[in-house]
Amino acid sequence: MTASSTSASVRRSLVPATDWLRRAMLPAWLLLSITTIALVILSPALLSQPDRGVQIGGQTQAQLFIDEEGRFDIDDVAALPNTSFTTLSGPLNKGYSSSVHWLKVAAPKIPLDPHTGTDDGLWLSILPSYLDEVQLYQFDGQHWLQRRSGDTVPMASRIQVRQLLFPLLPDRPFYLRVQTTSPVSLDARVWRASLLLTQFSTVEWASGVHQGINLVLVLLIIGAALVLRKRSLAALAVGATTTLIHGAADRGYLQLWLPADLAYWGDAAVKIGTLVLPIAIAWQFRELLTIHSRWKRVDKLLLLAGIAPLLCLPSIPLDFYQDVAWVGIIAPWVISTLFAYVAWGNLIKDGPSMETLLMILPTTLYGMTGMYVVGVYMGYVSPPEIETSILWQLKSLLTNLLVAVAVGARLFHRFGESMERQSQLVESLEKSEQTLEERVRLRTDELLHTRNALQHALHNEREMRNEQRQFFNMINHEFRTPLAVVDSAAAEQQTFPSDDLQTQVARAVQIRRACKRLDTLVANSLLNDRLDTTAFAPQLMSVPIEDLVADAAQLVQWSQRHQLGFDIAEELSDWHCDQMLVSIALSNLADNAIKYAQAGRILIQARIDERGRLELSVSDEGPGMSLQSVERIFERYERGNHADQARGFGLGLWVARRIARQHGGDVKVSASTMGGTRFTLTLARGMHRAGKA
Repeated sequence: MTASSTSASVRRSLVPATDWLRRAMLPAWLLLSITTIALVILSPALLSQPDRGVQIGGQTQAQLFIDEEGRFDIDDVAALPNTSFTTLSGPLNKGYSSSVHWLKVAAPKIPLDPHTGTDDGLWLSILPSYLDEVQLYQFDGQHWLQRRSGDTVPMASRIQVRQLLFPLLPDRPFYLRVQTTSPVSLDARVWRASLLLTQFSTVEWASGVHQGINLVLVLLIIGAALVLRKRSLAALAVGATTTLIHGAADRGYLQLWLPADLAYWGDAAVKIGTLVLPIAIAWQFRELLTIHSRWKRVDKLLLLAGIAPLLCLPSIPLDFYQDVAWVGIIAPWVISTLFAYVAWGNLIKDGPSMETLLMILPTTLYGMTGMYVVGVYMGYVSPPEIETSILWQLKSLLTNLLVAVAVGARLFHRFGESMERQSQLVESLEKSEQTLEERVRLRTDELLHTRNALQHALHNEREMRNEQRQFFNMINHEFRTPLAVVDSAAAEQQTFPSDDLQTQVARAVQIRRACKRLDTLVANSLLNDRLDTTAFAPQLMSVPIEDLVADAAQLVQWSQRHQLGFDIAEELSDWHCDQMLVSIALSNLADNAIKYAQAGRILIQARIDERGRLELSVSDEGPGMSLQSVERIFERYERGNHADQARGFGLGLWVARRIARQHGGDVKVSASTMGGTRFTLTLARGMHRAGKA
């Protein structure tokens, strides 16, 4: 094997590897990007915090009393015996309840600040921030100190942070009164002031990152929807925007951002978002997978899952939200489960693809964690260490992110297909253009050919009409002249009858000359059409020379102005030709001399030229012809210099030449030795030999 063949085989083996690497770059980049963003999003749950505060109900003893009718105040609750309370083994979590929940908390044992060794104050932080109202009561030795917080409490009456925050007196027990239309879930922790600030900085930084990522994602999706004008992108933009706004309300940011006189909308926004979010998610998932697809039944279920929360919206102003809030909690989990079912079905039926895998991962995760979140919100499952709303936002953000990437992958795939189709269309258009150009060229050639044919036909039509007009003019002029001669002679004989024989002979000669003229005209007219037909052929026979020149000589003899002269070579006796045609041709030459030559002698000669052809010539004594006339006298209907003087219709010389060429010869004109014009008709010897053969 040569070195060149080896290098060629190496290049061929490297091409598939290069193609595989190019195809793997996009999935690898997507996987790396999604993993990086997921780690950032999950950072609050993954961060290792050295101190998470002292949890009420877990690390500090807490007892619960439920006031179902809400008629107890702090004095009533403080006077209750311990048997009226139940001990909590963890955070408070009772789901949706209209009852008032009282917590009696023992004085927490918080060590001094390990860095300063001082007591810098205690604080109680409570999550979630969407609780309507939480009241803290602590006895200072003389009276009960009351502090309030919650999303229905004006910011002016509470510490202006996202969490519900209360200052505590050290080494003293306290009571918490909790009343809310949201899920009754309470994660209360006691902090030293320095540790609380550290906690706030860590959590709020991560929360800000999440909100920033969510906002950027929403803006990108909205921009793509506005540019591409796709319903799927519009639905995805609505879903992501709703998630962003509801997440901000659920975590208490709206109360911080809204003006003081509008802060009460924070509570309403949580309730509205709980019911509106499933509507947006249902529309989003339907547009992405089920509308106009094979999943018609699932599409109807998604539609119902979106309509159900919509019907519950009037419960907010009508004040029975707590009774139907579970619909808004369960609907997203049902929708995500149906969506995961469709995604897995597409994977099984259509095979794996990047889009399908990106759809399966978030919906399956949403469905699995959604069931747990529903259990927490409904009070059936203990809440996790991480805040439930944070857990919901994490999975919602991951879902939106992966679904957006899946939609982008779908659009990228369709863009590739459209570019390929566009390339095929361009190629097809180029072929069509070439075909069209070829057809146009052929059609143009056909039209040009047709135009030329029409022009030729029109030219022939004009020539035919011109010839017809000239022919009728000739008939009108030439035929009338001999007829007038005949009529004049006959009328003279009738009017002035004479017994003189000489007079009668002269009149008879005049009549015969006119009749001969008519006969010549008729013969030339008939030959004019016959000579143009392809089937015409001379009738050859052996003819004496004297018979060929007899008719021409007779015409000269009948002329009163001319005298006949003969010069026939002695060796000539006969010639093989068509006697009638040659006689007509020679008579036309003699008639031409009679009409145009001056009075005098007309000489008819017959001899053999140097090429062995028969020469029959007619010479006259004048006046001769100009060079211009010689060039055109053989054209049909031409009469040379005398067109306005002598009679004739310009057909005789043309017929004479045609007859000569039918016999392999020609008719030439030259100056005669007599001072006039000499017309010479030649007949080829080949015709003579063929005839004798």
